[in-house]
Amino acid sequence: MPTLLFLPLVAGLISVITWWWVERIYRRPLKRLISHLDDLSISGQGERTADSQIIKGRLTERLAERIDLLNDTNQQLQEQAIKDPLTGLGNRRLLEQRLDIALPLSRRWMHAVSALMIDVDHFKDYNDLYGHQAGDDCLVEIANVLRDTFRRDTDIVVRLGGEEFLVVLLDTGEDEAMRLAEAMRGMLQAVGIEHQASGTADVVTVSIGVAITPSGVPVSLDDIIATADAGLYACKEAGRNQVLSRAVSRTDTLKNSAIA
Repeated sequence: MPTLLFLPLVAGLISVITWWWVERIYRRPLKRLISHLDDLSISGQGERTADSQIIKGRLTERLAERIDLLNDTNQQLQEQAIKDPLTGLGNRRLLEQRLDIALPLSRRWMHAVSALMIDVDHFKDYNDLYGHQAGDDCLVEIANVLRDTFRRDTDIVVRLGGEEFLVVLLDTGEDEAMRLAEAMRGMLQAVGIEHQASGTADVVTVSIGVAITPSGVPVSLDDIIATADAGLYACKEAGRNQVLSRAVSRTDTLKNSAIA
């Protein structure tokens, strides 16, 4: 009988201890946190202490700084993801992003699309003679010439890798594309970057293959690159430092892919 009376007392004591422990470890800190947040929140009646106003102001400033820093970092990461780190031109990812939108629109509006595949003549020999730093400087100078030549907002200028560059010209037919390609080639030659190891000229030159897409013809990025590559290959076979064009078609794409 005494044992039966003792058991409820023990259970009650355990309940009290458990409540005290939960209150001390969890509920009191949580209440203080809620109370502190209430003090910092905007009250319709403006009932805030001077200290809480100061704390809230500091927290707001730090939060704004963190948000600005996060936005800047995200923007930098996005730019790095679509830009070539050496030249500052776009990369393959930028090309794909823009053409995913531009090519269907150009086809719908029956606009011609042209592309220039640009390769530096004897660039390995240039690197071997002058060193890789000089090679990097040469590529940066070529990128500057590309920027000076292709200035429209719709012009897509990218470095594909190594000494290869690609320019996609929206709403541009063969005559204008060839004119711009010749202008770029001539401008670079006029810059006069010495190249004593070249078998083509005593300065750095480029070969350019131009792909021409007739108005309204459905083509893919692979079609354009393959056709421009074929024109570039023909330039090299013909002696380099020149511009040659090819029309994009499904038949040409298959043939030029085999050549490449």
